[in-house]
Parts: sequence; structure tokens; C-alpha cells
Amino acid sequence: MKRLLTIILFFASVPVVSCAETPPYSPGELDKISNYYVKPLLEVVNSGDVKLMASFIEKNYSPEFLDGYPMAAHVIYMLNASTLNGELSLYSVHNYDKSPTEQKITLILKAERIEAWTGLTLGFSSEKPHKINNLYFTPAIQPGNLTNKKKLTLTAAVDELTDYIQRMADKDVFSGSVLLAKGDKVLYKGAFGLASKRFNVANNLQTKFNLGSMNKMFTSIGIMQLVEAGKLSLNDKLSKFTDQSWLANNVNNKIEIQHLLTHSSGLGSYFNQTYMAASKNSFRELDDYKSLIRGEELQFEPGTDVRYSNTGMFMLGVVIEKVSGENYFDYIREHIYKPAGMLNSDSYEMDQPVPNLAIGYEPDRNNETGWVNNIYLHVLKGGPAGGGFSTVEDLHKFAVALKNYKLLGKELTEQLYSAKPMLHSYNYGYGFNVSGSPEDRIVGHGGAFYGISSNLDIFLDRDYISTVMSNYGGSGSIIVDKINELLARIE
Repeated sequence: MKRLLTIILFFASVPVVSCAETPPYSPGELDKISNYYVKPLLEVVNSGDVKLMASFIEKNYSPEFLDGYPMAAHVIYMLNASTLNGELSLYSVHNYDKSPTEQKITLILKAERIEAWTGLTLGFSSEKPHKINNLYFTPAIQPGNLTNKKKLTLTAAVDELTDYIQRMADKDVFSGSVLLAKGDKVLYKGAFGLASKRFNVANNLQTKFNLGSMNKMFTSIGIMQLVEAGKLSLNDKLSKFTDQSWLANNVNNKIEIQHLLTHSSGLGSYFNQTYMAASKNSFRELDDYKSLIRGEELQFEPGTDVRYSNTGMFMLGVVIEKVSGENYFDYIREHIYKPAGMLNSDSYEMDQPVPNLAIGYEPDRNNETGWVNNIYLHVLKGGPAGGGFSTVEDLHKFAVALKNYKLLGKELTEQLYSAKPMLHSYNYGYGFNVSGSPEDRIVGHGGAFYGISSNLDIFLDRDYISTVMSNYGGSGSIIVDKINELLARIE
């Protein structure tokens, strides 16, 4: 299960593929590549047949890739892509890259069910028989010679978005809620699908959806508030705030607060085998997680590399408790949720009745309902690294409060948004993803897991705010992609 979670979290963060500038292969080369791998792979994915998928994977994946994750993880990933995208048809093959160890191609595919383009990147070992040693789906920008370059008015863009979301909801591709705003003015909001399939309860705009990793934004703001108050420094060592009941001294003494904020600490994830084997009832307060984190070693020297780290962000919550003297959950509620007016946001204990809370679902062709929920896979209660709940309206309030410096002063707010030079091409600030261009900056965070697909984008220079929350795994991303496409076309 640990590897299964890893593959889900990794594939949730892969980049958008752009092929507008890259010409397709010549027909001869395209045929050669397609006949060897592409055509059989697409036939298997389009079939939706679990047995065919398993057979293809076993036959064509390299031993390293095959052994890196359980067979179930490989199959589930392919099956989920098949279910979400529907029929996939090949347009072109791009980015053929030869290196001493790997050859890589990216397929640009038309995804019929979601009415969009998607990319499928395949990496092959350079040694014969050239087995597949990497495979992942990504959003793709529409190929240049097919792109509709027609500009839109804001009204037309909202109308097109409204129609698209309704079509995705009618197909049962999307379940959740969406809000698009220009500053504090809401341009569109809507809710679709069911919060509970068992009781046939519909989602509404006040339905609370799981945030996934979006809690990292709140944790990072909490840390920066304490920096602003002069209670800690970004250069402080973790050992100043924790002891060996959490991490050994040779780890604590090397990690700085800024390393934890930027996923450059060298720590990994507490979603480990110990967590999987333990009762989820055991983890409610931060101290309960010591048994999962104690003994974790550095994967690299802090500040020298980047690896997404749930443990690192969790430890920032421990720092907040130590420095503020408050329980982490109380601190976030009092210093972020309340000032922003977020009345429907918190980390709820899932064994207690919480009004208007969505249950997460994934397609499952192995049972009569066609679905499986995520209740027994996720944490009992969210925390510093993720797993809390919010609504699209609350996240809009959060974005407005943040932009108006109600949570943090201007200087440190800008630091949240700025990609850090030590991380090179990794587009991450302090707890915030950073994308777009210097003239059109987009910041925010997403969250992904079984039955969770949430995202907040704050367009700093154009003043748009979009928030999408879904209780179907992966489905929120297609709405996010459509919003970004339409906003890029506004005159």
C-alpha cells in the first residue's frame, strides 16, 4: 500500500505537456514506434479490461519499473486513466529523447470522454529489448495546428465553462463544486454529483471536500506568521524545536525551517508500512505520529535536492505547536480560518458525524455499485501535511484574505509565492506551487488521493481566483485545465 500511495501522489504532480512547437514524427518513424508499443498499449487502455492490462504490464514493463510498485498499483493507475479519459486516439508522437540509459516519447492523445487533449509519456530502457521503464499521463496543451485561437470575452468564457462542467457532470466524470472569481466578485459557482452515494445526498456549495495536500498552504502561512512575529527564523535548525523523540540529532541538527517549507529537507513520507499496519484510530494529535516519523533518515543532505515530503511539512506543524504554545489545529483555526472568514473549514475526525461532508469515491469494476469509497484508506484526521476539509467558497475567502494581506504582511506573503533559487526548476515557494510567467503568475496548491481532487489557483497579476473540489479522484484536474485554457483566451 505504501507504494500504491507513492504512485498516486507522484502521478498527481506531473507537469503539463506542451507540443505546440514540436512537429510530429514522419509517418515512417511514427509507424515503427506505434507498431512496437503504442498501438498495443492504447488498445489495452481503451479496452478497460483489467486482465489485459495486467498481461500487458507483466510482458512489457522493465523489471525495475514492474518491481517498483505492486502490480495492483500499475493496473489501478492504467484503469483510472482509462475510466477518466474514455476512448483515447493518437494524434502524434513527440520528444523522442535518446540518452545512455533511456529513450523517451510523449504521445499526444485526444481523450473523448473529457473532450480534451492528454499526454502519455513512455520511457524505455536503451538496452534491448527496450522495456517500458516509465509511464505517466499528463494534461496536454492542444497541438498548435489544431488550436482554436479565437479570443473570448469574459462572459463567453464563463458560458463555455458552465456548459463544459455540466457536460462532465452529466457523464458522471465530475462530482464536486467549482468557483471562479475576479477578486472578490464571483463569476461562476456550481455544485454537482453526490456527497454520499449510499444515502443519495447531493453536493452543494457548502459541502466540505477533502483538501488533500492543500493544508500545506495553511501550515506554511502559520510558520511565516511566527517568523513575522519574531518568534523563529527561517534559518533556525529543527533541533531548536524538537528532540530525538521525533528525529535523531544527526537529522534535526541539519534541517532548517526553510528546508521544510520547500521540500528540500531530505525527509520522506510518514505514510509508511507502520502507518498502513496501524489502526487509524491511533492518530489524532500530532504527538500520535511519533512512531511513524521516529528513526527516519535523510534521503539527501538538506538544501541540496528536492523531494516532495509529507514528513517535512508535518514537522512544521510540530514547530508551530512548540513556538506558539497552541495545539496545531487550534492555531490554524484561530489565526487563518477565522481571520479569513472560513467557517466551513477544519480538520475533522472522520469517526464523528460532520454535517455536509463529502465522501471520496473511485471507480471500481469489481463490485456491483461500480464504486469504492476512500474512508478506510485515508487518515482519520487531517494535519499539517494534508487531509483537512474546506469548501470552494471558503477557499475563495482564503485567497482574497491572503491577497489583501489579512493573514500575513506583504513582504512575507510575497516570499510564499516566490520560487526558491536553490530549487532550480522546481516551481515551489514556501508551501505554494508557483507557475505561469513573470507577467502572469499563478500560485496555489492542489491535493490528490483516492477520491480526492482539489485545487486552488490564484492568478496574482490578472486577479482571477479558481477553486475546484471533487470527491472523485483525478476529476477535478480536468476542470482546472479547462478554466486555465479559457482564461488564457480572454481578450
